[in-house]
Amino acid sequence: MTDSRLTLVNAVAFQACWFACVIGGSLLALPAVILFMVWHQRVADKREWILISVLTLCGIAIDTLWYQIGLIQFPNYSMPVVPVWLALLWLAFSATLMHSLAVFFSRPWLITPIAAIAAPVSYFAGERFGSITLADNSLWVIAASWAGLMLVFSVAHKNLTKERIYG
Repeated sequence: MTDSRLTLVNAVAFQACWFACVIGGSLLALPAVILFMVWHQRVADKREWILISVLTLCGIAIDTLWYQIGLIQFPNYSMPVVPVWLALLWLAFSATLMHSLAVFFSRPWLITPIAAIAAPVSYFAGERFGSITLADNSLWVIAASWAGLMLVFSVAHKNLTKERIYG
């Protein structure tokens, strides 16, 4: 598969997963993300799976913290961690960084402001679809958190890649 086709499939598949997770909830999210990950395993290497795993766990931890402190809430949900659909959304998102978002992710100075804008938009859209409720000023916290998270992961990835190439 060509790089441009891989990038396109990755982007479209993630968008399908986003809608399945946010609109369809856990029952629709599970098959959508499983299909995406089955396809993705054909194109990902061991280093990418480590990135996907660590970022997914960090994302779930951050969202669970926000949930516990009341920054975000989920209708008719009372478990101590975020719903399965949101955990699966983190998994699907993490699989975009080395493919459809690679041009941004490889540049910390670019992924940081994009994350600070795109993440709050995504959470706001989730609220509009009725999947999540946001507390006042939560979008600022989401923007800062995502910008910081993407900066850390982008710099770490860049340094690890540089080490692998030159080390």
